[in-house]
Amino acid sequence: MRMVGALRTKWRDKVMAGWVLSRVLLVVILLVPVYLRLGILGDVKLYEEWSRILVTGHLPGDDPSWQYPPLSALVFVLPRIFGGGGVYGFMFMLGALTVDLLVLRMLMWKGRPRSGAWYWVAGIFLLGPIVYFRYDLFATAPVVLALLVISRRRIFGTLAAVGALLKVWPVLLLLAVPRSRAAVQTIAAFAVTAALVLAILAGTVDGAWGFLQQQEGRGLEVEALAATPFQVARSFGWQGVCRLRYGAWELVGPGIATAATASVVVNLVAFVLLAVAVWRHAPRRWTPAFGCDAVLAAVLVAVVTSRVLSPQYLIWLLGIGAVCAVDPRTRQRPVLVLLLVATALTQLEFPLLWSDVMAGKGVGTAVLVARNLILVAATVLAVARVWRGPAAEAAAAPEPVRDERVEGLALSGPGS
Repeated sequence: MRMVGALRTKWRDKVMAGWVLSRVLLVVILLVPVYLRLGILGDVKLYEEWSRILVTGHLPGDDPSWQYPPLSALVFVLPRIFGGGGVYGFMFMLGALTVDLLVLRMLMWKGRPRSGAWYWVAGIFLLGPIVYFRYDLFATAPVVLALLVISRRRIFGTLAAVGALLKVWPVLLLLAVPRSRAAVQTIAAFAVTAALVLAILAGTVDGAWGFLQQQEGRGLEVEALAATPFQVARSFGWQGVCRLRYGAWELVGPGIATAATASVVVNLVAFVLLAVAVWRHAPRRWTPAFGCDAVLAAVLVAVVTSRVLSPQYLIWLLGIGAVCAVDPRTRQRPVLVLLLVATALTQLEFPLLWSDVMAGKGVGTAVLVARNLILVAATVLAVARVWRGPAAEAAAAPEPVRDERVEGLALSGPGS
C-alpha cells in the first residue's frame, strides 16, 4: 500500500509540475507585445463594460453581443468586485487560471488514471492564452465535475443545471442519462435547480431572457464549418464580405442564408441519430463511460453544426475529452487525439494567422479548413462509436455499486 501511495504521489507531482510549467509559458507568451496586439483581450474589455451594468442590477440585454444565460452575470461581476475597474482584466485572468487548476484537481481526484489530467494540461496549453480571456472555462468546470460523478443522479442533474445557466450547451449532459427510473431523479434535480436559480435571479436582475433574442439573429461566423466553403470561394471571386455583428465576425453575401439553414438541418439529423444510438444501448448496456462518450459526441455535433465556431469552444471539448480519458472503458480515444490536433491548429488560425482568415486567403485560411475538416472527422467518428455502443468488456459487467458515504466524503475535496 505504501508503494501504491508513493506511485500516486509521484505521478501527481509530475502532472502538477507539467501544469505549472505549461501555464508559466502561457503567461510568458502574453508578455510578448505582438501577441497581445492580436486581439485576444477584446472579449475581456467587453466583459468589463457589462460588469458596469451588472452591478446596477440589470443585464445588458440591449447589447447585441450579450448572449449568455443570467447566471453568467456572477462570473462577469466578480472580477470587478474583487479587483475594481482598473485591474479587471488581470482579475478575470486570475479567476480563469484558478478554475483551470480546479478542473485539473477534479481530474486527479481519488487517484484517477493520469491520462485525463495530462490531456487537460496538454489541451489547454495547445489552445493558448486565449483560454484565460474567455468566459467558457467557467462554464466547462461544472460540466467536468458533473461527468465525474455521473452515477450520482441528483448531483449530476444539479451540476448540469448550473452549467446550462452559465452557458446553454451543458443541457446536452442530459443525453448521458440512462433510460431508467434513475433518469427521473436526474431530470427532477435539473428542473428544480434551474427553476430555483431563475426565480432568485428574476427577483434581483432585469432582462434575464434577452440573450435568447440575440441568438435568433446570429449569422454565419467566419470560422464556422458551414462558412468554410465560402472562405475558400473568396479566393476564387465569391462576392462576400466580413462584418462585425453580434460580437463576432460574420460572412455576408450570396448563399450564406442557405448555408446557415442547412447547418441547422444537419444539426437536427445528427442529434436524432445520436439520440437513437443512446436509446438503443440504455439501460441494459449503459455505463458511465458510455454516458461521457455520448456527451462528447453530442457537443461535437453542436460545435460543428453551429453558426459560430469560436476558438474558445474547444475548451468545452477538451474538458469532456479529459473526463472520457479518465475512464479506461471509453471508446473515444481516437477522437481525443483528433481534438488535440484541432486544438493546436485553432491557436494558429486565431490569433496568429487571423489576418489571413479575415481576408479569406493565405496560410491562415488553409489552417482553418484543415481544422474544420479534422473536427468533422472527429464528430463522425464520435457518433459512430456511440452508435456501436459501450466497449464489450464494459457492457458485460454491471455498473459498480457505489458507497454513497464514501463518495460523499470524496466530494469534499481532491484525494491525496
